Amino acid sequence: AAPGQTRPARAAPSTMPYINVDALVGDGPVAPPPTLNANGSRVSENAQKELGAFSEIGVDDPTRVAWRANYTAELARVLGTPAKDYHDSAARLSGLVKSALLEFRHLKTDPSKFFEAHRLLVNHGFEQGPGFSIRFTVQYNLFAGTVLELGGPKHLRALEQMQRDGELGCFALTEKLAGVNSGLVVQTTARWVPEQSKFSLHTPHDGACKNWISQGLTACKAVVMADLIVGNESKGPHAFLVDLRERGAKAGYPGEVTDGVTLGDMGAKTTGNDLDNAWISFEHKWLDRDALLDRYCDVTVDGGYVSKGGDGAPMSNMELIGQRLFTGRVAVAQGDAPGE
Repeated sequence: AAPGQTRPARAAPSTMPYINVDALVGDGPVAPPPTLNANGSRVSENAQKELGAFSEIGVDDPTRVAWRANYTAELARVLGTPAKDYHDSAARLSGLVKSALLEFRHLKTDPSKFFEAHRLLVNHGFEQGPGFSIRFTVQYNLFAGTVLELGGPKHLRALEQMQRDGELGCFALTEKLAGVNSGLVVQTTARWVPEQSKFSLHTPHDGACKNWISQGLTACKAVVMADLIVGNESKGPHAFLVDLRERGAKAGYPGEVTDGVTLGDMGAKTTGNDLDNAWISFEHKWLDRDALLDRYCDVTVDGGYVSKGGDGAPMSNMELIGQRLFTGRVAVAQGDAPGE
């Protein structure tokens, strides 16, 4: 830990029994799921109310009922006490990711589960402040959701490995001088260098630094939006999967910063200090060709730009990114709904 910082104790693995989904599915009447709390006995009255708060979603699906009980009980454990600092908060999210109770792929295969998971999380932990719920949305919606939407098979395999490892990611779009035009102004560049068969990711000036990047100090990977330049021609903002740090030996404490990356802390905030916010700059950082999220586009070895998908890809990368931003706002709005 840095001077003056205290290393938080790593959260102990969950010991609570999980509901046997198979036992709930049969030819006869479905029994109500067993109720569990953080120590494996009974779910609290508040948790029981939360289980009933989503009666409109999957009420008749025993698998969903079982998932809801397990997820709520895990939240009770993860959010049972306030995080000591942002390392502790990151370690808790890492454990939740690794549990795979909510998988990254669910954003595409079962989006209602993502929205319900977010609402349950907010109901459980909002008294701790907004930090953890923002961290959760960044991890699942902005980071993983963008990889799912724009990535190719290799990126999806990397995302699956991140889930198994509980590895965290962040979403690097906003730049210092973009102001209210965040997302419309992207001055970070990713230039294809044919002689190296690599991209050179670069922050050309201080105003192009990525700014206020949530989870930017504890993430090992980032989806970085950069202006793709091929043969001295700008192709507009594109998404790249970038290694910011090596993996650490302990959850919440990532390893060394990778070559070509500089990270800085945005400093203390009026609230939500269990969430780290970073500024990030790049100094001609070399990226392999497959760092480009290439579901809808690619760059050939000799420097040709290829647009994939035809009519199946009617939107630009930035329009698809906009969907992720909108989804995040819907999730936050649902969590803030009166009476929830």
